[in-house]
Amino acid sequence: MKSLLTPAKVLVTLAILAFSATANAQTPASSLVDKNAMHEDSVNSFISFSPVYLDGKTYVRWLVKNDKKDGVFVVERSADGVDFEALGFKDRVGTQLLVNLFYSYIDQEPLQGDNFYRVMQVGSDNSYRYSSVVKVINNGSPVQGGSAANAADDKK
Repeated sequence: MKSLLTPAKVLVTLAILAFSATANAQTPASSLVDKNAMHEDSVNSFISFSPVYLDGKTYVRWLVKNDKKDGVFVVERSADGVDFEALGFKDRVGTQLLVNLFYSYIDQEPLQGDNFYRVMQVGSDNSYRYSSVVKVINNGSPVQGGSAANAADDKK
């Protein structure tokens, strides 16, 4: 039986809680996760990453291939594409099957104007890797989106 509280989940959960407590201060996500205790994952399982703005919300979607690791995905947003803040997380489903897995997250209150999104994949082995960064514009129109196919080629 797998442990529900892995070191990576504890680290990211604490980071999310710390972020929630300081959300108004716009704390960058990079300051919430101690990357000194982590290492960059040599395997990038991102296939695509495509946030879409629709009716006042941004739907963040990503597809991963053959993801064998347990852990979490941390969804991050930035107004300038440089300083990111954590919005929330999704459990990472590790599987030995050769399947692609689809994940999604809804940003209920995107910023007015430019919104930059990325996802940080965190493994239970304290590894991490970022998706590409995608810009979505919230100009009040019903639909606006962006996408990054083959996000595995990008390191952010």
